[in-house]
Amino acid sequence: MEWFIAFFLISGALFNLFAALGILRMPDTYIRMHASTKAGTIGLGLMMVAVALHFQDLSVTSRAVGILLFVMMTAPIAAHLLGRSLLKSHYAIWQSGD
Repeated sequence: MEWFIAFFLISGALFNLFAALGILRMPDTYIRMHASTKAGTIGLGLMMVAVALHFQDLSVTSRAVGILLFVMMTAPIAAHLLGRSLLKSHYAIWQSGD
């Protein structure tokens, strides 16, 4: 069982690392939001699975599921609203130099 917990925890940490690197490395705010919301949500989900498997308690598992559902409902909506406000304020979309 510890191997599954370690797998989910390390995978979640890697996805969160990729989300952080996406924020640092991507050239445009739109692309940064996409990288952070997608990878960050998956990373948090994997970490919450690891927490639920580690503690195996109903109260901890229900809190982990609640956290996961809250983030899955709010992160895409927040990214959409931020992107929409950027679009309405005429924020320039990144163009490749090709």
